[in-house]
Amino acid sequence: MKNLTLDHALTPPQLQQLNQTLLELLTDDSPNEADFLKLVTLRDEIVQAYLAECREDARKLFAQAELQVNGALVAYANTLFKASLRDLTGLIRGRKAVKKYI
Repeated sequence: MKNLTLDHALTPPQLQQLNQTLLELLTDDSPNEADFLKLVTLRDEIVQAYLAECREDARKLFAQAELQVNGALVAYANTLFKASLRDLTGLIRGRKAVKKYI
């Protein structure tokens, strides 16, 4: 998911900076999941604060644009989760195999 797009026409500057940091983290083949969670949580806080200060018409447009970005982030988080689960399953199988020969 290297072509993840987090910015849209209504993205405020502070969110653009965080999005860039998040995209840099995600360029790694196996990004640190704790860092990912921290950045996504901070992103949510920025989005919530921005929504609170927006006018009603701008709020609706921004929320609609962010909904698509959120969907992409959720899909990426699911990909990370599945990869971690595969790694853990492989580790458990390997551990069982080692115990079998001991």
